[in-house]
Amino acid sequence: MKKILCVLLTILLSLNGLAAYAQEPAPTQRTLQSGSRGDDVLTMKRRLRELNYFSTDDLNDRFNQSTEKAVKQFQKENGLKQTGKVDGKLWALLFSDQAAAHADPTPTPKPMPKPTKAPPAATPVPTAPPIATPAPAPQVDWPQRDEEGYLLEGEPFVYENDEEGYWAYLSASLQIIIQRCHDDDIPLTWFETDIRMRDGERFLSVETNPKRPGTRFRYPYDIATDNHFVLGFSDDFYGHRINRGQTIVVVIRDGQVIGDSTYRKRLHNLPNLDILAQLEDGMLKAYYSYEYSAQELLDMGVVNVFCFGPVLIRDGEIDPLVLQKYYETKSPRQALGMIGPGHYLLLSVQGRMKESAGTGLIRMAYMLKERGVTEALNLDGGNTMALVFRGRMLNKLATWKNKKFVRTVTSLIGVGVDPTVESR
Repeated sequence: MKKILCVLLTILLSLNGLAAYAQEPAPTQRTLQSGSRGDDVLTMKRRLRELNYFSTDDLNDRFNQSTEKAVKQFQKENGLKQTGKVDGKLWALLFSDQAAAHADPTPTPKPMPKPTKAPPAATPVPTAPPIATPAPAPQVDWPQRDEEGYLLEGEPFVYENDEEGYWAYLSASLQIIIQRCHDDDIPLTWFETDIRMRDGERFLSVETNPKRPGTRFRYPYDIATDNHFVLGFSDDFYGHRINRGQTIVVVIRDGQVIGDSTYRKRLHNLPNLDILAQLEDGMLKAYYSYEYSAQELLDMGVVNVFCFGPVLIRDGEIDPLVLQKYYETKSPRQALGMIGPGHYLLLSVQGRMKESAGTGLIRMAYMLKERGVTEALNLDGGNTMALVFRGRMLNKLATWKNKKFVRTVTSLIGVGVDPTVESR
């Protein structure tokens, strides 16, 4: 009887250990090792790429020598025995929120001169890709508005039309209009969110655990709902870099300095930690990572600094850095830009699914410029890309093993606060 109890206790302890890993179940129980081949190998390699254990997006379904090296590095940085094999327990950790990203990626540096003028292009400027025009907006019975389009009086106006892909929110100080667009030729689905603010409205930022940024992962729609955000979207993921002990460069939130380490030159990788600064008057200004310290930005009147990159548009022109082939990889993307002080455009592109392949930064930059954006920054994309309107995530969830899922995050950018916003 004692032997049976000991065996049962051992099994229970093993199960508890596995339960400490991610919310997402392991995608396969097959042990992968050198020589393995298949879709599960490609899935595993893409996840390692997201965690910076691969430096390229050009991945295949073969478990080769470079794959074994990346697996061993992941095991090393996560305190595991370096076997080079991926078993069920490692699958669970790999797709969990506890998986440690590679803390020392090896980007190819591209030194830039100190002057703030845009750097010269390293390659010939590519031809602008064809950009589809959004379909006409549906007929909306708008309430009475003033000459600038804001609500003239009464409670905020809300319009939601999932079939047409059109959503709107109007108040006396805020306008948010979202339109879903699609291009069958690519194929590509994206959302264009037109944002207008006045009377003290500005971008908001929230951390799930302010005392320890980068911890306490939650679904983006839950974070947006808890804070009653009218609009919520992915930010620069700065908390993740803090928690991993990585360089975060300059980050400012609501006038408070969170990070002030700076590069001496501009890097050529994702993220390269370029910044987008918001001033009191509603102006957004894109800067390279090395140009200004946090104190210099505060002295300029900056209240928020979002840090991811690279800069897509600056002074009305597409930044030459993003016109290089390196940035053509198709993925889910999100970028924030300014058309004018108090008038912004958020571009959210779906990807990694049959009906929407995703896009590279070159197309993103051209799309933003065509819409009249003069300053823009690439934000955190991939499977963390989220667009939440009044507590509901509008972008489709990525599909994996015939199941839909969304990555959890620790922070979010918000626009507008409305106590009536509830979970849906």
